[in-house]
Amino acid sequence: MAFNSYQEGLKLGADLANKAIAIESSLSTVSPLTSPLPILQKAFPIYISSAETYSHLLSSKLVPSSEIAQVTKKWRLVLERAEKIKSRVEQLGGQVGKAEVGDEGEEAAILRRGGKINGLTLDLWREPTAICFRGDKKYRDKEQPELAEEQIKAEAEWRELPAECWDQHTEENGFAMKQGPIADCSVVVAVGVGLQHNTQFGTKFGWDNLYPQNPNGRPIRSENGKHVLKVLLNGAWRSVVFDALLPHSRKDGTPLYTTCHPSSSSSSSSSTSSRYIEDIGAPWVPIALKGYFKVHGGYNLRGSNPAPDMYASTGWLPEYVSLIDGFQREKEWQRVYQAWTRGDVAVSLGTGAHVGEGLVPLHAYGVVGLREEDGERLLNITDPGAASFTMSWDRVCSNFEALNLNWDPALKPVVATRHWSWFKPSSSRAAADTAMSNPQYRLRVTSSIKPLPEIWILLSQHVTSNDKPLEDIALHVFEEYGASSSITLREAVQPKRADQTSPYANSVHVLVRYQLRRPDSNLLIIPARDRGNFQTSFTLNVYAPIGCSLDLERIARHMPFSETVSGVITSRNAGGHPGWPTSMNNPQYKVIVSPPARGGRVHARMVFRGEKDTAWNVKLLWGRGEQVFEMTEDMILANSGAYSYGMAFCDISDLHPGIYTMVISAFDPGQTGAYTCAFESTASAALTSIPSEGSGMFSRVVAGKWTEINAGGRPSGGKYEYNPKVEVILPKAGTILSRLYLPQPSPTPINLTIFKRGLDGTLGEQIATTGPYADTLTGVCTRRVKLDSGIYVFVPSTYEASKSDWIMKIWSDVAISAELIRA
Repeated sequence: MAFNSYQEGLKLGADLANKAIAIESSLSTVSPLTSPLPILQKAFPIYISSAETYSHLLSSKLVPSSEIAQVTKKWRLVLERAEKIKSRVEQLGGQVGKAEVGDEGEEAAILRRGGKINGLTLDLWREPTAICFRGDKKYRDKEQPELAEEQIKAEAEWRELPAECWDQHTEENGFAMKQGPIADCSVVVAVGVGLQHNTQFGTKFGWDNLYPQNPNGRPIRSENGKHVLKVLLNGAWRSVVFDALLPHSRKDGTPLYTTCHPSSSSSSSSSTSSRYIEDIGAPWVPIALKGYFKVHGGYNLRGSNPAPDMYASTGWLPEYVSLIDGFQREKEWQRVYQAWTRGDVAVSLGTGAHVGEGLVPLHAYGVVGLREEDGERLLNITDPGAASFTMSWDRVCSNFEALNLNWDPALKPVVATRHWSWFKPSSSRAAADTAMSNPQYRLRVTSSIKPLPEIWILLSQHVTSNDKPLEDIALHVFEEYGASSSITLREAVQPKRADQTSPYANSVHVLVRYQLRRPDSNLLIIPARDRGNFQTSFTLNVYAPIGCSLDLERIARHMPFSETVSGVITSRNAGGHPGWPTSMNNPQYKVIVSPPARGGRVHARMVFRGEKDTAWNVKLLWGRGEQVFEMTEDMILANSGAYSYGMAFCDISDLHPGIYTMVISAFDPGQTGAYTCAFESTASAALTSIPSEGSGMFSRVVAGKWTEINAGGRPSGGKYEYNPKVEVILPKAGTILSRLYLPQPSPTPINLTIFKRGLDGTLGEQIATTGPYADTLTGVCTRRVKLDSGIYVFVPSTYEASKSDWIMKIWSDVAISAELIRA
């Protein structure tokens, strides 16, 4: 709840209190036969919001000393009213309180809403008892899952499997998947990779999720045709209830679904019934897949990434590794191969739109073996629609687009979990609303492990309908430091970009592996989405190994004061990071932070949002609200750190009231795009744009080069007149401002001097100069000079004759011409 003055905060608290009173007063119009619970439960959270507003106002130090007692009284009165409502609700058998209106209550509501998927309502998981599957009366679904096009063409009909299918020896040693006439390659690969993992490492992928089961935990036939599948969806394990009917061809009874067979099976029997049973293979596989397809909308489910499917079935953590951008081939092989030998990871592959010979575009492949043999690194790969084959790691990296991994959660059993929502933008300022509405979490990590471990952070957006497109989501992680070390000063001259090529992904899950740098760390975690048209819920999980402790809490989205600026980086002001000479062109803002009403320092934060494919940074400088041309380490008061895609964040815990300069930049010069930046604080603050150099003036840009012929050097070198010359014509008297810089950073000292042109074209009277030769990054600049109408010569020079490109910018308050004189 942001407010900018005492009066505004007082009004907000009073308005909420009056609204709650009005709702409660409406009880007088309700029939005595109607329960008052809904009205009381509606009024309660608004009373709480009013109390929180008064509390926030008191903590903001905005309240004059003479008014503190009065505001405190209002706060207590509202709380007392809320307590009375709570007591009455509980007397009537209802529930209300923090658990219903705070984070816990909202998280519980999110999990409840997450159980409604594609028109189904799934209960939170409870292991079913054996009696659920007994009885002669057959259980049948009201509607069967939607069929895929190929199943419809084959005239599918629904049949229950013969009881004899369940009598087969169903050990999974050597079992292989056979994809049916549907495009479910990712699901088939997930199950197939899981079966192979069972064989090699003794895991139970898939087995323990399907009910009923025998005493050994193996799925068995249901007497009444009812099955229950345990799936991890939308932040919780849930129950999918369905019948045992499967689609078969009406013509010849052929199975129209994915089946699972022992790789060594033979067709020795000529019996039609036996051949049919062999065609089915392990019956629990198509039964379990039916339950999975039911909740996902039907057999027409398409996908090429098996990792989310395996996560839903097993809880093994999904990771997507691009084999195209920012991929370290040798390092990744060692990481995955070593984990594979321990049974810690399951592996699959995905192709892109363009593939080599023998591969299918946009298709999933399973990896059932990794090995090093005779100096070669090899992968055994299965295609759910064809045969198996072997390929070297180097060829995999060249022919596939994605490495999909699932990690054993037992590797990091210390877990912290939160659920929340990105809310639907509610105004015409939708883009700005979305930019500032991403929830924020503070993660406190304590580790006794040496060397310090990675923690894994998994963001999962909730999917409630196949008709609702996925959001582009990302996880931003910023490390918070104490007041004395909050600034990474060297990044001013050694800027770095975030590791990911682009963290935004149109996928259900995004995993970030974060390497701890200190035994006690505070991390700011922002689950972000790009724009968004719907309210979308998400689950945030943090995983750490034994020896770590985690404390994950949602923090207030806004401080009492908030000022937001929006702008666009164009080709004119896209200066890049501070290592570029053009960095002075970046957008800059004057920030005035007023003293708090009762003195002391200010807590502030800068929250920046820009184009998702651009890496951004925001800095607060000791700039006195003036344009900063040359950024040095001692000028940086606060820094968002490494350039991060789509977002930048900086928390300033101990800020003196004063006047500062805020600088916004993209990593590379020339990168353009719109942005929004909020400056939030516990005291009043104001932001105004600082005009760029030469703003409002006519401008000319001249580019040139010092060569062996025209590199004349300094005046005392004897060849100064050989230097390049730019002729500037002023049709009438005006003011001139000019700057000379090198487009590529160089320690070359340079100078720019303005002369009156002589009658014979030579250099006449010296009018202005940038002073001693200097090698500053952003070049050298003349002061604003008033000149009479006439022709002037601008001479760029280096101290020692040297070859280099140069750029000269000239501004004037009158129209001018500027032309490089060719020698």
